[in-house]
Amino acid sequence: MNVLRTELRRTIAPWLTLAVLVVGLGFFFAFVHKGPWFKEPAAWDGQWTSSVLWTRYLLMLLWPIIVGASAIQGMRDSRSGTGELLETMPRPARHRMTKLSLALGIAAVLAYVVILLTGLVQVVAHDGLFTFSWVLPALVGLVAVIAGVGLGLGVGRMLPNPVTAPALAVLALVACVLLQISSDQSSIGGLLPNRLTQLGVAPQEPRSPFLVPTVTISVGQLCWLAGLAATGFLLFSASTVRRRLLALLPVVAGLAIALPLFPSSPAGNLTVDQATAAPVCDGPVCVTKMHADRLSTVAGLGKEALQLLAKIPGAPTSLMESTDAYRTTARLVGPQDPSKIIVNFDDFSYYHKQGKDFVYQLVAGGGTQACGGPSYGGDRENREDAARWVVAGWVVGDLKPPPTDAYLQWPELAKQTWAGLQALPPQEQVARVVASRQAELSCQGDALTALTQEAGR
Repeated sequence: MNVLRTELRRTIAPWLTLAVLVVGLGFFFAFVHKGPWFKEPAAWDGQWTSSVLWTRYLLMLLWPIIVGASAIQGMRDSRSGTGELLETMPRPARHRMTKLSLALGIAAVLAYVVILLTGLVQVVAHDGLFTFSWVLPALVGLVAVIAGVGLGLGVGRMLPNPVTAPALAVLALVACVLLQISSDQSSIGGLLPNRLTQLGVAPQEPRSPFLVPTVTISVGQLCWLAGLAATGFLLFSASTVRRRLLALLPVVAGLAIALPLFPSSPAGNLTVDQATAAPVCDGPVCVTKMHADRLSTVAGLGKEALQLLAKIPGAPTSLMESTDAYRTTARLVGPQDPSKIIVNFDDFSYYHKQGKDFVYQLVAGGGTQACGGPSYGGDRENREDAARWVVAGWVVGDLKPPPTDAYLQWPELAKQTWAGLQALPPQEQVARVVASRQAELSCQGDALTALTQEAGR
């Protein structure tokens, strides 16, 4: 214990702890406790699993610091010029190396755990939801930190050069960023095979409180990172070429186990956390357990929307909260379930909506979800938005004044379509609204054309 205390005091370990804490906590609190881009409901303080995944996301910045600092420490004997002298001592080198490795490992893990606990305390303070789906991602994060220490020590001992530590830190940062953005399902993703991207220590930012890494991915990452850690520590203590070659076996074995476990496409990376997504219902209106506190507000408005929609043949009879991640550029390909209104509270269309405004949004498009992603834009988006607005007005019996935002190009189109629809006989109005709703349900055809052309043409 005396040796360990000495190593903790005289090595880079205290500075490593301080650097990780400053960068980690500074990152989160600079973004008002929530996380940088995607806040509600997948906020850092929203629920336990999101908090853990945000902390793992932060490894993109922390891991290069850990690897670089460990590489500096791995070169200690070489820098001090005592390598040959120490090798003549009767005490095995691995004993000294073990104490040093333990000191750095404790420093890095302690800093990571403090960040993790800070996030979890935030969740408790905000009365966030607790489930056990955070355990495996948290364990993967801890093993990743240990693997960073092992990798840095091993490479530092193997390549005792002044440029080794900064070069290794830069390479670690590049690898983390490249593997992270390559796992994205958006247009910037797909640079590398999905199985390869899962070797990264930092996952993508959480975009939904309901989506968690699959168990097979977490198990595969544990195998890979444990192998990497073992190889790093063995390289650090190896004194012969033969032992250094044998030290590579753990990381090879970890890769051999992990890669077959990873899915071949990004669609298999995440799964729905059933505990978080469990429905909590009031009659035909259901929200998830995550948002159970909203049920008392949503239930009445949802029932009012269902009652209004009953004038449409084949109208929905229930309302469910969606567990999909909203922020995606991918279009819905349909078909949608015609018997349900699906609500995604992370959809900006519902932000700050209350009372009649919320009901109007629920009945837009005849109780359907918009077919387009939030950023596809263009004429198709304008026509779809206009059609959804007019159908909502027809359902409630009065066209709500369209938004007056200067960048919107569809309000005048909606007014013209509304005027044309109101001039038609009631039966023809119903037929056109049904046709427009069907276009939205299937995401085929043009919902506005269905409102402006005679039904059946």
